[in-house]
Amino acid sequence: MTIWMEQHSRHLLFIHKEFPFGGAERVTLDIANYLCAHGWEVTVATSVHHVDDYPKGVRPLFHVVLLPHGNVKFAPRVACFLRHYIQQHDVCAFVSYRELLYANWLKRQTGAAFVFALQSMPFYEMSHAGWLSRWFYLQKYRRVYRAADAYGVLCEGHRSRLRAVLQQDADTDKLYVLPNSVQAVDHIVWKKQPTILFVGRLSERDKRVDRLLRIWALVQDNLPEWRLRIVGDGPQRQALQIMAEQLHLQRTSFEGFTNHVQHYYDEASLLCMTSSFEGWPLVLAEAQANAVVPIVFNSFDAASEMIASPDEGVLVAPFDEQEYACQLMALVQDEDRLQRMQKAVVSRAGTYTIGRTAQAWIQLLNRITTL
Repeated sequence: MTIWMEQHSRHLLFIHKEFPFGGAERVTLDIANYLCAHGWEVTVATSVHHVDDYPKGVRPLFHVVLLPHGNVKFAPRVACFLRHYIQQHDVCAFVSYRELLYANWLKRQTGAAFVFALQSMPFYEMSHAGWLSRWFYLQKYRRVYRAADAYGVLCEGHRSRLRAVLQQDADTDKLYVLPNSVQAVDHIVWKKQPTILFVGRLSERDKRVDRLLRIWALVQDNLPEWRLRIVGDGPQRQALQIMAEQLHLQRTSFEGFTNHVQHYYDEASLLCMTSSFEGWPLVLAEAQANAVVPIVFNSFDAASEMIASPDEGVLVAPFDEQEYACQLMALVQDEDRLQRMQKAVVSRAGTYTIGRTAQAWIQLLNRITTL
């Protein structure tokens, strides 16, 4: 793949509140290292730098600069610092995963382009909101869309949703699909244990692990050799542990937070997701890359793109917990099907390459920096 720019500057700036911290930061880490290895200069500007939290074996090739104290979204001192940095270091574009209220000002002051990269499902906030809140969120989406020179989304479903709601037909070339990537696994453990896995933040608004606990209560007596492992932490952990006791759940463990989930993937046969919404969940892609078969509520746009055939995972109509339990039981009891799906999910994960992701970013950057 040829990587090139039609102007002299090849310096990209990512702006974060904390780094590395979550899914968006992981995306930055992957694409920044790739671009640096192919002749780019990349800087990450962050309020908090967790220097000990990089994935094992990953060495950042990019620069990291600390932002001054203040809210990254709107603080004047942060905006002035970024203006000075962009001007002094010949930055061609700055990238944010959250709204920057000074984005238009920063563009005018520096001449740099602004890329907004949405890492969630568009308009998820509006699904259960009142009319006033829906209006507020819609105005926010429109404001960010107008400010951005390029607006990145995670999948084709997200692009279609934005086009339909924002009705920006005359400017849809501003929308780009910037898919996430996962690294290929060097040594896949094919011989799995009878383990069902959840990995993620224990939050009620999106992840809804309470659904998984009720599903496990429906099937646990019929699966005496199987266990459920819940990896992650969050505000709902205590409530979920109490719920597990009330449901008399067996062979269920809350593992807490960890940066090293590989041994869980090595062991687990199934990944269960019961989310109300997701963007493009890295945990699903990582599970597929590790031959862990996913069972997912079809409650977000990327689900049907990441599980495009019955061999690449199980999609369940949201939010039918009885049907989810039936599908789980059927899969566990069909060993030949499970083994066939293991190979298919690894093949699917092989399409989530950093090269594919980089090509999408390069296409975007070439366009907005040569207008």
